[in-house]
Amino acid sequence: MNFLNLGLLAGALAFVVPLAIHLLFRSRYRSMDWGAMFLLQDVVAKNRRRMQWHQWILLALRCAIPILLALAMARPLLSSARALPGSEPLTLILCLDDSRSMQASGRLDRVLQATNGLLENLSRGDEVIVIRTSRLAASFQRSAPRDAMSELTEIQFAGPPADYTDALTVCLDACKEASHPNRRIVICGDFQSNGLAPGNRWIDAVEDAKVRLDRMTPTPRVDLLNVSQTDDVLDNVVVESLSPNAPAVLKDRAVSFTAKIRNDSDRPISRLTGRWIYNGQSVQTTNVDIEPRGTSVASFTLTPETSGDHTLAFAIEHTDAIVSDNRRRLGFHASPQIRVWLVDGNPSDEPLQSETDFLRLALSPFAFASVNQNSQSSETPGSDLVSSRVFTGSRWGTELSRAIDTSDRPDVIVFANVKQLGSRRDAANELLDRYLSMDGKIVFFDGDQVDPNPWNELSWLPGKLDRLITATDVQAVIENETAVSAESQENLGFTIQPPRGRQNVWGTLQDAGDGIWEEVRVGRYRRLLIDDSNPASTTVLLRTSDQAALAIRRSNVIQFAIGCDSEWSTLPLRAVYLPMMQQLILDLVGSQESMNVVAGQPMLVPGIASSWTVITPDGSTSTLQTNSASDSDGTTGDPRSGVFRETHNAGIYRFRPDSELPSDDSTSSQTLLRVAEIPSEESDLRSLESSQIETFANRLNARLFDSPESLVEATATDRFGQEIWRPMMFLVLLVLITELLWQQFAGRPKSAATAWKSPFASAGSRQ
Repeated sequence: MNFLNLGLLAGALAFVVPLAIHLLFRSRYRSMDWGAMFLLQDVVAKNRRRMQWHQWILLALRCAIPILLALAMARPLLSSARALPGSEPLTLILCLDDSRSMQASGRLDRVLQATNGLLENLSRGDEVIVIRTSRLAASFQRSAPRDAMSELTEIQFAGPPADYTDALTVCLDACKEASHPNRRIVICGDFQSNGLAPGNRWIDAVEDAKVRLDRMTPTPRVDLLNVSQTDDVLDNVVVESLSPNAPAVLKDRAVSFTAKIRNDSDRPISRLTGRWIYNGQSVQTTNVDIEPRGTSVASFTLTPETSGDHTLAFAIEHTDAIVSDNRRRLGFHASPQIRVWLVDGNPSDEPLQSETDFLRLALSPFAFASVNQNSQSSETPGSDLVSSRVFTGSRWGTELSRAIDTSDRPDVIVFANVKQLGSRRDAANELLDRYLSMDGKIVFFDGDQVDPNPWNELSWLPGKLDRLITATDVQAVIENETAVSAESQENLGFTIQPPRGRQNVWGTLQDAGDGIWEEVRVGRYRRLLIDDSNPASTTVLLRTSDQAALAIRRSNVIQFAIGCDSEWSTLPLRAVYLPMMQQLILDLVGSQESMNVVAGQPMLVPGIASSWTVITPDGSTSTLQTNSASDSDGTTGDPRSGVFRETHNAGIYRFRPDSELPSDDSTSSQTLLRVAEIPSEESDLRSLESSQIETFANRLNARLFDSPESLVEATATDRFGQEIWRPMMFLVLLVLITELLWQQFAGRPKSAATAWKSPFASAGSRQ
């Protein structure tokens, strides 16, 4: 047995007080002889023995009271005899769910109560590794318990949704960084419905984690604290989304925005005030009514008067479970005009014989007449939405070098059947890398002039160029050199699988139905090998009916496996080509992905300046160095790696260039804006099914707690032993009651009849 408060054991010496009183004030007898004394000798002797036992027992009870009370106050522990309790240094790996949902219904208070209790039970020799679900990629920092307690007070629980399987994996990695072999993992969170991967894929991850745990010696203890089990039904209203209703936002052209509001309560909400905020200024208010468990929309029409980066927000005035999700922000860029450069690898003076003729017709002002009807500006009634210029394969590099730092820099460069970038491939590749780092867009079309080898050396191209694939019937026609009628041509080649709105770039074509794709035939295409090792994701935009990729996209680059003329396919000859290419260019230029990210994801910054001053939503500033300049070791880094990673706080980030930009750059005086937001599903406060949480815990042999008190008590018991002060306090109370009853009843003298019965019998016998 050991004690937490060993000094209080000195209180047991208080037993000398009743002992001294007994010894100093015990009864003193005087002997007095009288004639009938012999008649009482037996009674006196018997009562004397009884009274002595009574007094000794009463003394023992009175001495036991201070001794037991001192033992209880010293907090005795029953622990293993192999070591003193708490003497083994411990590494506590504390994983906290710091997502936004933790702000609801006192969840944050329960987590802090648990963590403070855990840290208070640690000693100076212990260490703590704090892991936050919003920063799983951060390096591990070992700290003392007192420093960890200070760190917890600075955490803002406003991050993106937590993934508990990823968090568990990071906790196991942290076990390798622990200084002590004795390790404990504690995961605290609300185990929200989106905390585990859909389906049963998370079970495999948990099984892998269990295998890793079993391989560690000694095996770390895993505890889970679910702080949402005591929640009542939570009412919450959230601004679910905010988006423009046009693929691109242009200066002096009206564009409408739509905000979607979701009501997660069982009661209707009427006359909810919504406010539109443009560039930090409130510009319009509206009233919103939402049915129980329903959604509502609010619209706002805006005409940007200046080009550059802008922000728009929609906020509702309502008090609910999570206040921070009552506002959603959107960053967008307003362009004066969409500038497209067409690099033609097979120019011709004959009509519709050049590689880019069909594409230039699709991007002509006449073809964009329907789009221009959205313009409500009277100042520029005749302005064209898109301007296109055609360059040869040898001239585009010179023109881009001249325009890259000016307002004439193109928004999109299209390479159509270009053999290679140029005779100076390294210089051309470096120029395009710089162009992409400045948020430029590239579209690549294949063709019979393309040389795959030099193109495959480019890191930014989404797929590697492989061999040509020709349809069997088309190949037969080519080999036989026979004429084919127009009707027969309709049945030759590969067909295209209708995208049906699966990709946003083709979303507007969904209303036209699948019939617009039925007449398209592909006689030949290039097989594309998608590079899965690249960290950026590659998306397939268009496929053949046999699932071969015809168009793929990665970041700001789109690659086609066919040409943009009618040599390899009938696509340019069909009605779908014009709206398809228009939508492609508008979506590519109007994409706001670089301006709007999920909190915690990196933000891309153009390499037009070597350093930037970053102003975060909380007002703090930092400096971002881009790789447009040489690194410290003299090598030039990736020009696209101008990224800012400290985006854990939701809000608007402002990037101001520290260096002087060219005077003719229209954006030189403007601040670049980026927006970080929390996904709306984080505001869904439903917890995981109890069976899922129990399965998660059972497969790890982990203990699951639903209150901070139970977690702190269990961990203290594991570390120091079982405290028994409560039963000892009960024993003190029992001794007090026993002492009182013993004094009142056991010490009472016998009745007179009982006392004289024996002497009279003795006297009678003598007669």
